[in-house]
Amino acid sequence: MSNQSDSLDSIVIGDGVMVKGTFTVPSKAIINGVIEGDLTADELLIGPTGKITGRIKAKVIDVRGELHNDIISEKSLIVRSSGKLAGKVHYSEIEIEKGGEIEGVLNQGLDSPPVRMSVQAPIAAPTFVAPTAPVPAPAAEPAKPEGADKA
Repeated sequence: MSNQSDSLDSIVIGDGVMVKGTFTVPSKAIINGVIEGDLTADELLIGPTGKITGRIKAKVIDVRGELHNDIISEKSLIVRSSGKLAGKVHYSEIEIEKGGEIEGVLNQGLDSPPVRMSVQAPIAAPTFVAPTAPVPAPAAEPAKPEGADKA
């Protein structure tokens, strides 16, 4: 927060603090504690110890902690390596760092159909295991000597 007018429009929930309710923040919300309820902000930063359970709406969301339920990011959503999202997620653009987790329904844009997904970055490529020994061909019947079937 660069000047005092920014700080007047912002909120900080510190580590160890728990609040319940509906919050509308005109500027930036920095959450290191726990919120149970709805939060609307211009910019939302969830710290590593932060957790929100409820409906979240912001232009920019940066997640290092946890978000649960309905999440709407109008501009960009960043899930850091320690971040975890669970629920219905609407976003315009998304970035997931290695180790970041998302579980639930993802919707790119506010009008697109949802995609059900569970992701923990990075996604490992499928592994192909080649057989270690060649498969033997079926054995041929032994040849019969001439006249063996005439008796």
